[in-house]
Amino acid sequence: MNVRQFLVFLTGHRLTPDTPIKEIGSLTKIGSAIAFASFLAGIQFGIAGWFLSAGQPLIARLLMTIVCSAVGLLIVLVLDRNFIYLADTRYETEKKISYFYLGIRVFLITVIGSLSSQFTMPLLLKSELEIHAQDLKDGRYGQAKEFYQQKYELGDKSKALESVDQKIVRLKKELQNPPQEITRKRAAADRCYQDYRQKVRNTFAPDLDESEIVQLYAKDKQECDRLEAGYRAAYQAYVTPREAELRKAGEEMTQAQATLETAKASIATDLTKTSAIHEAYINVASADVLWSLITNNAGVFMKYVLLTLLQLCLELMPIFLKIQAGQSQMGHRIALKAYEHKTRTLAQMNLSAAQRLQSETLLQTARHEQAMNYKKQEWDQQKYGLQSTHHQLEQELINEKLKKEIDELRRQTSTYARFQGHFVDPIRAAIDGFATKSIQPTVRVEPVRLSEPEKSSTVFAFVPRNAEPKVGT
Repeated sequence: MNVRQFLVFLTGHRLTPDTPIKEIGSLTKIGSAIAFASFLAGIQFGIAGWFLSAGQPLIARLLMTIVCSAVGLLIVLVLDRNFIYLADTRYETEKKISYFYLGIRVFLITVIGSLSSQFTMPLLLKSELEIHAQDLKDGRYGQAKEFYQQKYELGDKSKALESVDQKIVRLKKELQNPPQEITRKRAAADRCYQDYRQKVRNTFAPDLDESEIVQLYAKDKQECDRLEAGYRAAYQAYVTPREAELRKAGEEMTQAQATLETAKASIATDLTKTSAIHEAYINVASADVLWSLITNNAGVFMKYVLLTLLQLCLELMPIFLKIQAGQSQMGHRIALKAYEHKTRTLAQMNLSAAQRLQSETLLQTARHEQAMNYKKQEWDQQKYGLQSTHHQLEQELINEKLKKEIDELRRQTSTYARFQGHFVDPIRAAIDGFATKSIQPTVRVEPVRLSEPEKSSTVFAFVPRNAEPKVGT
């Protein structure tokens, strides 16, 4: 594969031996732009990998740099190659999707450029970023110190210790300077003893010894002892509660000092951890440092904007060249083939859809006819059921009528039987009485004329004399 074929390959196309040279002129330029944008992205990602692996051994940093560079190069290469191929092989009616892909590409370039710029900017603004990073460390240290002091309530504990200290000073001062009343009592007792000793020293007689002189001033001695006892009682009443309070304050002082020292030790430990984190992660490659410097320094902001625009233009260069060159002849031919294939596919899909719709229509018609036949059979069954029900009701009415007639005949028969018992039995008894007599009946034969249906036969009946003729069969 020569250089021209490789550049065309970067645009997503493949050359064949019979491809004319004039069809690949614009594609080689676009492929060169894709190679340059990919190389630029590889450099940016490589710098990012170098900064991210700071503090690691040299081999690890080099390996991290190579891996990140390869990842950035492949990302840009894949995105640009796919976009250029899709934009070049789209038919005229499908150009709107190219703008959609263009928007996605611009968005990705902006995001990737924003992320990688925080690693490329330290190369151009190293001194400014280092100074600002140190300022951020100092500011974060002060904020952390204030936060931990509030967290461990260092101010309240210091105030409590000062309050206890002031209380102890006050109690000691009160013990050293008792009230004037106690002072007067002490002075009165001292003057009394002084006068007593003066009297004892000044009293001298040849007939009195020392014990007698002491006995002589015993009342003065008792008065001095009374004043001394009053003074001591008042002094103890004044000093005892203050000494107890002073001992309690001393215990509180010890406890407050221990609590304050513990809080200070905890604050120092947390500040040490925070400082270690700040020293490790607040550096020229930190996003906080870069963003803070950009927002506070107009010159750095202008450099950042210009660098971002330059990077955006360089990485969008393949797309700009593609828009300027338009669709290549190779891409147009591929687009026509794809469009024809799509047209044939859509025609087959439409034919299949039409056949499916026709089949569904026939199926629906058959189902409708089947439903109509089913409803007709159901109606015939209902009709036959109604007719059979009608015949059954008529038969039941006839049966009911015959039953009533039979009941009426039975009733008449039973009535006739009762009447026969009352009237026929006496006649039968009389007939039985005459049966013993020999009577020769006189019989005459008369022809009986039958009705129309019985004209075919003539029936003769024996009718007794002096009796009405009866017709019999």
